Amino acid sequence: MKKRQLPSVTGAELKVLEELWECDRATIGQLRDAIYPDGGSSKFATVQKLLSRLIDKKLVSREKEDAHWIFRPLIARDELVGTELRRLAVRLGGKTLAPLLTYLVESGELSVPERAHLRRLLDEPSDSVKQPRKRNQ
Repeated sequence: MKKRQLPSVTGAELKVLEELWECDRATIGQLRDAIYPDGGSSKFATVQKLLSRLIDKKLVSREKEDAHWIFRPLIARDELVGTELRRLAVRLGGKTLAPLLTYLVESGELSVPERAHLRRLLDEPSDSVKQPRKRNQ
């Protein structure tokens, strides 16, 4: 089955998603307080607009609960990271993640636990490698 192509996200949209991944569900006010601790009504409107864009992109859902709208992420962090890495690989001309992984390993950017995790993944038969999670656990 082919993965759906996720739309790109802006830095501001990513901040909203990061907060939702942390708490799994939040109101606009809770998101505003987390992202803009000193914010007021203008920041509330900013978060509202960002959520609207994320809903249009089908990356966030909303449901009415009592008097508030509750927002939840529809994608897992790993899914978005994978999509963005593939997008970067295509943009840099290769359509492969090998140069990126090679650079990370050879440059020393990976910690010892990260290298060990990659080794385990590479040593596992491809049919036993876990599929990316659909929801942030």
